Amino acid sequence: MKRTQNAAFALLVVMSSLAQADNIRVLAAGAAKAAVERIAPEFTRETGHTLSATFDTVGAQRDRVLSGAPGAVADVVILSNAAITQLRAGGRLTQDAAQSIGVVSVSLAVPHGAPVPDISTPEALKQTLSAAPSIAYADPARGATAGTHFAKVLDSLGLSQALQTRITVLPFGVEVIKDVSHGKYALGVSQSSEILQHPGITMVGPLPAPLGLSTSYATARSSEQVAAGALMQFLASEAALKHFRATGFLAK
Repeated sequence: MKRTQNAAFALLVVMSSLAQADNIRVLAAGAAKAAVERIAPEFTRETGHTLSATFDTVGAQRDRVLSGAPGAVADVVILSNAAITQLRAGGRLTQDAAQSIGVVSVSLAVPHGAPVPDISTPEALKQTLSAAPSIAYADPARGATAGTHFAKVLDSLGLSQALQTRITVLPFGVEVIKDVSHGKYALGVSQSSEILQHPGITMVGPLPAPLGLSTSYATARSSEQVAAGALMQFLASEAALKHFRATGFLAK
C-alpha cells in the first residue's frame, strides 16, 4: 500500500512539475498550525508549489468555507471530522475522500517548571481548578473546540460562577498557550497539538474520563486545482504524518 501511495505521489510531482508552480490556499484549524508550518517548506521543495495557509478555530474556518462559493475560499482544508462532514453536506468539498491525520485531546497545561497538578479524576480536576489563581481557554463563541468543551466541563463541575473572576477567555488556543508559557496564567486549556510543540509549557494531560474530549482531524480537498491534489497526496505521506505525530496528533 505504501509503495502504491509513494508511486502515486511521485507521478503527481512529475505531472505538476511540467506545469507552472501554483499557490495552494489552505484553511486549517489552529490545532494544525505547527504541523503545517513544518510541512510547507518540504512540500515546496518536492513540488515547487507554495502554500498560503491561514489558521483559526474550527468553527470560524468551517463558516468561511460554507459562506463562499465552492472552491472560492480554499483549495484544501484541515479541520475536525465533524466540520468536514458539514462542508461535504454543504457541497463545499470535491468528491475525493477526506484523509485522516490523527486525534487530539482537550488538555491542561502549566508554565514550564511549575508543579504539575493532579487531574487524574473529575474530583482531582475540580480541586486543581478551584485552587488555580488564573485559568485561560479559547473563546467558545469563535468556534474553539477546546474552549467550547471546557466551558461545558466547568458547568458540569459547578465551577462556572465560582471561577468567573479568575477565568480569561482569549480568541485562540495558540494565544492561550503563549500566555501560559510567559507565566501570565497558571493554567491553560487547549488541544494537545497546540501544547506539546511549545517549549515554554508542560502538558499536564488530557481531561479525565468522562470529562475528556478527543477530536479526530482530517484534510479534504475543496477545489479542483491540480496542485491541491498533489498536496493531499503529500499530507498522506510518511514525511507529513511524522510532523503531525510530533505536534500532538496521535494515530487513531
